[in-house]
Amino acid sequence: MRTRRTTLALIGAVGTLAAATPVVAHATSGGSTAPKFSKAIELKGFGGGEPSLALDPSNSKNVYVTAPQGIPTGANVVFGSSTTSGVGFWASHDGGKSFPIAQNLGSAFGGGDSDVEVGTDGTVYVADLEAAGAAICTSSDHGRTFTSGNAAKAADNCQNVTSNQQGPENDRQWLNVGRGQTDAVYLTYHDFSGGFPIMERSDDHGANFHPCGSIIDPQSEAGRQYSPSNGTLVAKPAIDPTGRMFVEVTMPPLQSPPVGAVLNSLYVAVADHGCPDGTVFKNYKVYSDPGADLGKIFNSVTVDRAGNVYVISAGKTKAGQSTTNVWLFVSHDHGVHWAAPVRVNTPNLRANVMPAVVGGLRGNEVAVGWFGTSDSGDPNYLKSQWRYYVATSFDGGKHFSQTTVTPSPIHYGDICTQGLFCSVNDLTGTAASNRNLADFDEMVVDPHTGELIVAFPGDPYNRPDLPNGPNNYSSSAYVVRQVGGKPLR
Repeated sequence: MRTRRTTLALIGAVGTLAAATPVVAHATSGGSTAPKFSKAIELKGFGGGEPSLALDPSNSKNVYVTAPQGIPTGANVVFGSSTTSGVGFWASHDGGKSFPIAQNLGSAFGGGDSDVEVGTDGTVYVADLEAAGAAICTSSDHGRTFTSGNAAKAADNCQNVTSNQQGPENDRQWLNVGRGQTDAVYLTYHDFSGGFPIMERSDDHGANFHPCGSIIDPQSEAGRQYSPSNGTLVAKPAIDPTGRMFVEVTMPPLQSPPVGAVLNSLYVAVADHGCPDGTVFKNYKVYSDPGADLGKIFNSVTVDRAGNVYVISAGKTKAGQSTTNVWLFVSHDHGVHWAAPVRVNTPNLRANVMPAVVGGLRGNEVAVGWFGTSDSGDPNYLKSQWRYYVATSFDGGKHFSQTTVTPSPIHYGDICTQGLFCSVNDLTGTAASNRNLADFDEMVVDPHTGELIVAFPGDPYNRPDLPNGPNNYSSSAYVVRQVGGKPLR
């Protein structure tokens, strides 16, 4: 369940400029290299908060999107449906131009989180959070039908009652597929009670998983900083072309309250050969500063084709900053050392949240997506108008060309970044906070063309800025394709 601010940790050891001075990139709007995008397609039928996105590595015409529909406890209204649980699933077979397949997958007891991945053989994997575990659904016909990983249940289409639950006592699960002679499927999550990060591995197409290693090294700095009473954010792992695996975690100080803790330290865990049994990840610090606040909200990690590692985060890198920015951190030695944070967004955007990042098909190529507004530096300002932006860099983040993907606002009002605490009240305690979009968006690069595809949530039909404007606490998933500008290749 999206950042309950439990912990899913990681770890830091050594090897970083712990409070390096932030750097302002040469960020410009537009330009000949800036990406241009198709008109956003709204995915119909189901709620679309925090959509996950995946491409078929062997056929990038196959594009898949999932979004959680809300656990059956009343929280489902946050994600746009009072009657639907499980996962909304959409499939395109024309490169994201249309999505003729839209169906409800997963468990009647699920809907807390979702993720989607695709194997080298085209197998589609979908994970649906039940809290007691994660329901794993698989498709061998490009998303037309699904099973729940059990041949005896082959006709269930992974709906309502599922037979393949993995990761007991599970929260905020992610899927990854390792490329090789035989795909290994990884399930990363943290346990619900203590927030301890766990990675499990399957070598039989998601039918069975077992723990494969330790993300947190207890001897590292982050291992010593971890506490089950505090909250952390864990990013979806990234795997580089050699099979090296990276997991990013954002942590609060050890001495901090369990509710409202400020996340001021970024760490990355690295496994040089994936996660075979018994792996202990090496832990490195990306960035830390006592005045930082870097949980707005899910951060992300990626690699480019040359093996450079990028971490993206939104918030403040030091005390006293009046704006909430998107920050890029870069490592050229597989996560051991990290350069000072680089501000990605142009300065006219005063609040920037929910960053996504993807590395390109060559070295030093990276793209970043996020929600931004010029109305206030506080994401919780109730009268903001938000648009979605993408910026690309071809020199490792020294220069960015920024594009406004949604010319009209895609969201009105505040964007709460307090996870499940948003359903209680806003920071003033006077009104319910807006969590319609949930916590993240996702972008991928076509492995054949270098062009971007982006999935992000939006609810432009909710207009709290107008008298008696509707606000039904729903959102939709939107998809855009790059149709111009310089691709990441």
